[in-house]
Amino acid sequence: MEDQWLADYEAAQQTANETLQLIQERNLQFPEGGPEASRITATCRRKLGTLGGLLDGLRTSLEGPQLAGLTENERNRRRDLVAALRSRREQMLASLKREAPRAARDTLLAGSGSSGGLAAAGAGGRETDATAELGNRGLLSMQQQVMQQQDDALESLERTVVGTKHIALQINEEAELHNRLLDELDEGVEGTSSRLAAAQRRLKLVMRRSGSCKTMVLLFLVAVVLVVVAVIGFKIAVHL
Repeated sequence: MEDQWLADYEAAQQTANETLQLIQERNLQFPEGGPEASRITATCRRKLGTLGGLLDGLRTSLEGPQLAGLTENERNRRRDLVAALRSRREQMLASLKREAPRAARDTLLAGSGSSGGLAAAGAGGRETDATAELGNRGLLSMQQQVMQQQDDALESLERTVVGTKHIALQINEEAELHNRLLDELDEGVEGTSSRLAAAQRRLKLVMRRSGSCKTMVLLFLVAVVLVVVAVIGFKIAVHL
């Protein structure tokens, strides 16, 4: 059982060393924070949680009957080992908490930068003179103002688009009405053309017929004249 306690302690110590290495790596490679730094921070918190459970188990084992064969000096030495490891854990937790405001600030700045540059924060979430004077609450308020401005701008754009849509619909209705009128005008022109052609055909027929009548009238008049001449000649011959 003693060997198992030492094995558990070695595992806890290894976890603490790995966590410390991760924190140092994060601070060296990602001093300005960012997504990768946040990922490492989350991993460190999980490892520290595991470490806390291991330390609780080690402490409980020292106070239980499982290690009754240990001398008091050895038991105290192991208590000191657990306490030292717990102290390291608390220091690493404190280190992560000290970095949290900076990470949160970087996140807020990134959010302001990604919102179209309407806020005083610089593009890409860089610190500016305006944001340097603000705390995290001020940055959050600035970001909310930017988001509200964007919402107002989008609502105004929506109203403009809706108004433009109504105008376009009215123009479309007017165009359809004009097209119908043009279609009706085309039909009227076609009908008029047909009626005009028919009238022209009738006029030509009447003119042809009128020409035949004139010829007959002339022949009739000639015949009448001949008859009159014949009658007159006959009367003259009788008187002679």
